[in-house]
Amino acid sequence: MSASYHHGHLRAALLSAARAQLVAGDETTLSLRELAQRVGVSVNASYRHFASKEALLTQVAADGFAELREHMLDRLRSQPRADATQRLRLAGEAYIDFAQNAPGLFRLMFSQKGRFESNEAFRAASGAAFGVLVELAAELRGEALQAPGVMKLAIGAWSLVHGYATFAIECYLAALPEALRPSPAELVQMLNLRS
Repeated sequence: MSASYHHGHLRAALLSAARAQLVAGDETTLSLRELAQRVGVSVNASYRHFASKEALLTQVAADGFAELREHMLDRLRSQPRADATQRLRLAGEAYIDFAQNAPGLFRLMFSQKGRFESNEAFRAASGAAFGVLVELAAELRGEALQAPGVMKLAIGAWSLVHGYATFAIECYLAALPEALRPSPAELVQMLNLRS
C-alpha cells in the first residue's frame, strides 16, 4: 500500500509512527525501514527527512520535551488562582502524569546523558521545559530567575519529581501500599521551598 505525502507531511507521519512505536515498546524495537513500511513509503523517502534512526529519535525526544512543557502549562492554566507553592505542586503532578502516560517517550527523552545534547532543537525544547520549573521557583521565592536559590529549588524539585516518576514507570513503587506512596504534592512539601 502506497501513500502520497506532500513535503512535511511524511516527516510528521514518521514522527507519529515512531511515537506510537514507543508506546508499544521502546526504541530498540524501532527502525526507519519498518516505520517507512508502516506509513506506506520507501525507506529512501524516509531518509529525505531523517538521515538516521538517531536523527528521528532526537526529534521525537525534542517533541517530547515540548509536549511535557505544554502539559505542565496546561495544568497551571487549569487552576489560575493557585498560589506559588500550589503551582509548583501542580507542575510536579503534571510531570509525573506525563511520564506515566508516555513511559517509552519519557525514557527516550532522558536516555544516555548527552546523547541528544548536540542538537539545537533538543537543547531548546528541554531547556524550555526546565524553564517552567525555574519560573515557578522564582515566583515562589520572589527572586530573579538567575538567583542561586531559584536554581537550587528548581533542580531540587525536578530531581524529586523525576525520581518519583522514574520509580513509578519502572514499577518500583507497585509493591508498596498506596498509603505509603507520597503524592507529588507531598514530594514538593519535602523541599525547603523558601530558605
